[in-house]
Amino acid sequence: MIIKGRGYCCSKSGVKVSKPTIDDQKRYRKLDTGTGCLACIYFNADKEGKNWEVTKFVEEHNHPLASENDKHLLRSQRSISNAQASLLKNMTGVGIRTTDAYNFLVDEVGGVENVGFSKTDAYNFVQRERKALIDSGDAMSLSNILRERQSEDNMFSYDIQTDEMNRLISFFWIDGRSKIDYDCFGDVIIFDTTYRLNKYNLACAPFIAVNHHMQNIFVGGAFIATETIESFCWVFETFLRFVGGKQPITIFTDQDQAMAVSIERVFSNTRHRLCQWHISKKAPSKVPAFNHDRCIRSLFYNCMSKCESEVEFENSWSDMIRRGNLGENRWLQDLFKVRMKWSTAFNKERLDLGILSTQRSESANNVLHGCSKGTSSLVECYLGLDKLTSSWRRSEHDEDFRCKHGSVTLKYSDCLLLKKVSKIYTRKCYSLFEQSFMDGVVGVCIVEESRLTDERILYVLQHSDIANNVKQWFVSFHPTNYDADCSCRGFQTRGILCKHILRVYNHKNVTQLPEKYILRRFTVLAKKDVYRFKTASQDDFDSNLVFRSHLMRFTYDLTRRVEDCKIAREYVLSAMNDIAKKSDEILEHDEKVKNGLFPDNQTDKGNVRDPPAMRRKGRSNNRPKSHWEKPTQRKSKKQCFQIVFLLTITNIRFLFLLENRKESKGVDQKVENVNISPKEYDFMGNLSLDRNSAGGDTIPCPNLNNEVSADDIHLKFSAIPDVFKW
Repeated sequence: MIIKGRGYCCSKSGVKVSKPTIDDQKRYRKLDTGTGCLACIYFNADKEGKNWEVTKFVEEHNHPLASENDKHLLRSQRSISNAQASLLKNMTGVGIRTTDAYNFLVDEVGGVENVGFSKTDAYNFVQRERKALIDSGDAMSLSNILRERQSEDNMFSYDIQTDEMNRLISFFWIDGRSKIDYDCFGDVIIFDTTYRLNKYNLACAPFIAVNHHMQNIFVGGAFIATETIESFCWVFETFLRFVGGKQPITIFTDQDQAMAVSIERVFSNTRHRLCQWHISKKAPSKVPAFNHDRCIRSLFYNCMSKCESEVEFENSWSDMIRRGNLGENRWLQDLFKVRMKWSTAFNKERLDLGILSTQRSESANNVLHGCSKGTSSLVECYLGLDKLTSSWRRSEHDEDFRCKHGSVTLKYSDCLLLKKVSKIYTRKCYSLFEQSFMDGVVGVCIVEESRLTDERILYVLQHSDIANNVKQWFVSFHPTNYDADCSCRGFQTRGILCKHILRVYNHKNVTQLPEKYILRRFTVLAKKDVYRFKTASQDDFDSNLVFRSHLMRFTYDLTRRVEDCKIAREYVLSAMNDIAKKSDEILEHDEKVKNGLFPDNQTDKGNVRDPPAMRRKGRSNNRPKSHWEKPTQRKSKKQCFQIVFLLTITNIRFLFLLENRKESKGVDQKVENVNISPKEYDFMGNLSLDRNSAGGDTIPCPNLNNEVSADDIHLKFSAIPDVFKW
């Protein structure tokens, strides 16, 4: 294309032509800058397109020109450079508000006149970038991102659930790193669905575990539309399918009945625990006696986490009911029925790492709250959770580095037991062990020692403080192999030896922990040599499934470790070629070659449609308020309506147009036509709508299609012709 001419005119050229409207009420009216200025300049090129000449030039303007200090406000002088665009994207991408990012740029260049664009331009740019993420539709864009991640990571798995109209209602994903983490630390899982900050009102349901540094790790995530039994069953079954069928030992959730039923169906071998924090927050409002009787409140908290046995729990619970006369309290009755899910007295044989609530998952929700808003798309929510996962993994890598290149400072450098343990555990786990050791040596004393059997000794221990000498613990100790068992069951629940056993060890001068009391998940080698294959005892399908799942994880982890070393890469490739040749020779002589039964990562759903946009129904993402915190009452906003009367010549016909100004959206709804006796009038007026108005000239308003009732709404007239008063 050859350009033959070009022209430039003043930005104030032309005059805005306003369209006639009926009482036009708009929330925002665009500024009219046109003054009909004729200043312009036009160029034309010759036939060859080489020489240009000015054909028209009007120099004079009919308005004052912008000053030097105001030129940055002109649209022709505003533009966002690539560096500024990149900075805005990065800052808003990590949760910084657009206005704060713009103010940062203003401070960097020394004022708004030097930044080169306005705050509105910054908002428009960020909005365009958000729309570009979902250019092909929100659900389809998310599906494309998940498919791209799967092509980059062979162990990345995801699945999408759609309804009969092929609209997305749930999706689940897990990457290769999460699968390895789950193999190492998937014994205790926190599952929470309290976060719903997106325009489709989908619940974010992350699977959170705890690593060997006692940090949060992400081992899978899902978004679900409805919190029903079917939805939770789909999420849990998909999770198990992608992790090779390995069930956690303990899972913590909130008090959701649908979730409880789903866990019983899918996680049949998992102990379901309820969040004690949610229970303690509900207690003051459900049991008023907790607010004024300290003894009853103390007994309740003892039942939650301080009872050493089921018998002690029953006695404390009965005492609480008797003191407060709470036998008829329905909430306590229902809570007692599920006592095995929330009281630690009934969970002494299951590992829980000392966790009592879902606060770890809710801390993730708080972080994610800064990455998304109520209008966020699915892609933005997924990317926000992915960034959170990356930050957690960076923290784990940093802690791995500190453990590898540093040593812990011991409180007692002469203790051989602490010296050896400090080289085995991570820094955080060692600090927990050391604190338990110190509590045992300083805070617990041995009051009795007796021979239990020919090989075992029974020790009776209690607090060193005379005021706390009510409770006693019993430790059975084998002096030959150092096997010990405590009545508190601290090792069985926390995974680290309790202070009572360590007090006995110190008493018997034990300098080496038995290997059975060092869980690999707490050591610095927790993620090394994880995959040791043994002959499976499951049926044929399960053995193939477990073998393929573990072999994929093993090769994935090995690839990540050697990818930065050329010599190691060459050695691994050579060894794998030798393994492949040897395997082919074996398979040629094996008539029972079986096909892999490992399920596919994801079934193609075709063109996935966006889920229906949902309005949040009162559920807040804020922290649940306690009994003592007063809820903030919303101030009622006065609703302003507009009613327009259109009268014909032969028949007076009222056409009511209802406009709700509360949201300032100006959406008109046709309501109802009312026929009046024939008159000849031309009238158009505005009336105000008043609920339960008293006084003045009023008439009943016709039915307004369930928006407002005809019984409590009247039309209040101010100054109208007498013909309208009847």
